[in-house]
Amino acid sequence: MHQGLITLLNTKKINQVPIKGLTQTSSVARSTFYAYYDNIDNLLEEVEDTFIENLNTLDQGITDPAVNNFTYFYEVLSYVEKIAICCQPY
Repeated sequence: MHQGLITLLNTKKINQVPIKGLTQTSSVARSTFYAYYDNIDNLLEEVEDTFIENLNTLDQGITDPAVNNFTYFYEVLSYVEKIAICCQPY
């Protein structure tokens, strides 16, 4: 459902994303959506939290003296580019 929401946000604002459209895009039943979330905002929060957790994991590498800072930089840059690519409008 994360990817389905990101896909829909390429063309719509969050308040324009219908549950029906999300479930169709994600190929899940409405009941599945409601088993995990109360509303679209809950899903969006989880997507944002996942992005932040992934960046935090990458950030831990900068404090490790064994990690080359350029390696860290390129890992973070790669992750941000991946997000940008999946979130850009078609």
